[in-house]
Amino acid sequence: MSSLGDAFALLDAYVEQQMCAANTPGMAIALTDRDGLLRSSTYGYADVAAQTPVASDTLFEIGSVSKSFTAIALLQLRDAGKLDLHAPVTHYLPWFHVPSRYQPITLHHLLSHTAGIISGTDFSTEARYEVWALRETEATAPPGTFYHYSNVGYKVLGVVLEEVLGQSYEQILQERILDPLGMSSTEPVITHETRRQLALGYRPYYDDRPSPADQPVAPATWFETATADGSIASTAADLATYLRLLIHRGRGPCGRLISEDSSRLMTRPVIPFPEDEGEPGGFYGYGLDVSDVHEHTVVGHSG
Repeated sequence: MSSLGDAFALLDAYVEQQMCAANTPGMAIALTDRDGLLRSSTYGYADVAAQTPVASDTLFEIGSVSKSFTAIALLQLRDAGKLDLHAPVTHYLPWFHVPSRYQPITLHHLLSHTAGIISGTDFSTEARYEVWALRETEATAPPGTFYHYSNVGYKVLGVVLEEVLGQSYEQILQERILDPLGMSSTEPVITHETRRQLALGYRPYYDDRPSPADQPVAPATWFETATADGSIASTAADLATYLRLLIHRGRGPCGRLISEDSSRLMTRPVIPFPEDEGEPGGFYGYGLDVSDVHEHTVVGHSG
């Protein structure tokens, strides 16, 4: 292969093939190395009915990729000596309560999905209500011993950030991560105003049968969200900027956002995934999946 241009042509052909096979209306892809953006490309439609193509500034809801942003904000406070990740959650939220026969839940347990609590919901738009409602559940395992993915666990972490800093989660992300990285196209929370820039979400038209490539898709349920488990909307190019922060172990274009030690905590395996969750042989760190592929460490997160 003689040039990156040849590689890009093969990538475009592969994307077209996969979009057809998966019945994907549209997507955006950014490629980066540690020094800068190599390419940003778009495919298909942001709105099928209106025939609006995906553009470079089209926002996509990144879902649970947002959890790593929450982890970074907490690690910033750790670096500043304002927060102890191994302290009980009740040290920062005295009203937090999960009926339990075990030791107290810490921030570390919530960050690593090892708190032994319920999954929570993707659709609750009020974090404090869902966190308060944990008193109507029960911890099912000693904290730190078992992986179980929990959206509400990260909602707790967002409320902790708001309590410690006296700001909204939106302000915290904007001032402490997005602005320092120059992620000017990214929205920290999803509102009705944001919706005008978003690619429309889709789901299979039928929910009671397989969905082959020639079947139609239907618009997915719309909702606003400002919770710390998944509220960010971004572009492919901005996410490439964020990826470079991870590649440089917490150092952004204008200086460090988190220490190198805190960056290592994000990707240090805490607990392996059970066989029915996550990648085989994979681990969870702080807001990131960690696995070993052909003797290379691979980090990421679904969204």
